[in-house]
Amino acid sequence: MKTLYRGIMASIALASLAACSTTPKPSFSTEAAPDINLAGYTTYSWAFPKRGGGNPFVYERVQNAMDASLAQAGYKLVAEGQGDMELAFTLGARDKVDVTNWGPVGPYYPGYGMNYRYGWAYQYNQVDVRNVTEGSMALDVFDAKSNRPIWHGVASARIGSTDSPSDALIQSAVQGLVDRFSTASGK
Repeated sequence: MKTLYRGIMASIALASLAACSTTPKPSFSTEAAPDINLAGYTTYSWAFPKRGGGNPFVYERVQNAMDASLAQAGYKLVAEGQGDMELAFTLGARDKVDVTNWGPVGPYYPGYGMNYRYGWAYQYNQVDVRNVTEGSMALDVFDAKSNRPIWHGVASARIGSTDSPSDALIQSAVQGLVDRFSTASGK
């Protein structure tokens, strides 16, 4: 019986641990030109194939992930200037302060909080202040003939303070943007 109980508890613990993901999930926002039918676009080239500034290895990982995701979605990479659409992406990060005011009770209910004695606990305020870095990846799609913007998408997520985001975060952001573009174009 003890072995069964331990096995069940270990399974619950592993399932709970697997449910906790260390990779932040990006949030997305998109906008498309209202008068353009995106379904007619099937080939693309990069508007800025050579990048300057930033970490060139991160740019290369992002571009390779985008090429793979776009190919999986049915889009074909062609030589520069030969596609129906031109793509450009930008990467950025900014530091900001995140403040959470837990109010007069904090994580404890006053009647059962810290220093609980005889049904009374003092009121206290708890404010958490954290410095966080938010990274963003923007994908812009232009009509190759008119150079008119036809679609714009942004993926944002909290990232670590390192210069290089994880491959899982890059893949998640790229796949989310490509999925949203494919959905907008009816693919």
